[in-house]
This record gives sequence, C-alpha cells and structure tokens, in this order.
Amino acid sequence: LMLSLCGFAANAQAGTYSFTPPDSEFVMQISREKTDVKIILTFNDSLSFDYVTIERRADNPEFSQCKYISFDQLKTKGRHLVEKDMYPYSGSIDVSYRLKLVTRDGAVRTFPPISLPAVKK
Repeated sequence: LMLSLCGFAANAQAGTYSFTPPDSEFVMQISREKTDVKIILTFNDSLSFDYVTIERRADNPEFSQCKYISFDQLKTKGRHLVEKDMYPYSGSIDVSYRLKLVTRDGAVRTFPPISLPAVKK
C-alpha cells in the first residue's frame, strides 16, 4: 500500500474553488449555491485508476467518504463528471473536500483538500 500527498494550489473564482495537482492529471472544482454543493471532476486521457473517492470534513479532523466513482463510470462520461453532494453539511460552516485515487495495483494517492467557506448571510 502506497500513500502519497501531492502539492497544493487552490484558486477562488466567483465562488468556485479548484485543485489541480502539479502533474495536471485532473481538475477538481467545488462550488456552493445556497444549500447545494456541486463537484466537477475532469481527468486527462493518460490517467488510469481503479476508483476515486471524494471525501469531506467539517468540524472534525477525520474525512468521510461522500462519493465513490469507478474508472468505468468516469470513462462512460468522457472523463468529465458533474456530481452533487447529496447530503452536504450546513452552508453556515466551512467544509473541506479532497480526492483519493486508488490505482489498479492498490496504490493510494490522497490529494490536499479544497476549503469551501461558509456562505455569508
């Protein structure tokens, strides 16, 4: 089992927060509109994996899984996927989302989280 943590670069533009690893294998974007949280994943053609999970956390140090996406599921969508967090945390608190990628040989890559700030009233 291999675990690697990659570099972090997040940008905030018009309420959308994103992460792209240094090797540009994918782009993960998170945005919040009222009570909905939208997650957009775009993977480049050379990236191969068994599955990815999207994890989140709010007030605790531990992340929990909120989405599971298989490689086959993503491939049928043209390597571009738009998902909705079906049970998002309250918009009044800061939430972090991250992507965990698992290769076919079992290597695990966990990427830095994207912070989604609380909605200001």
